[in-house]
Amino acid sequence: MVESESVPFWWVLLFILLALGSGAAVVLAVGGSLISAMAGLPLFF
Repeated sequence: MVESESVPFWWVLLFILLALGSGAAVVLAVGGSLISAMAGLPLFF
């Protein structure tokens, strides 16, 4: 490996996209609304 001490930017971007995508899939599978879920995000951050 060339970059052993640092994580490539595309790897971080891919992880964030997968996390957001799986979160949205869970919200839709439960039957909730993505808009109400996004409105609740500022309470956690």
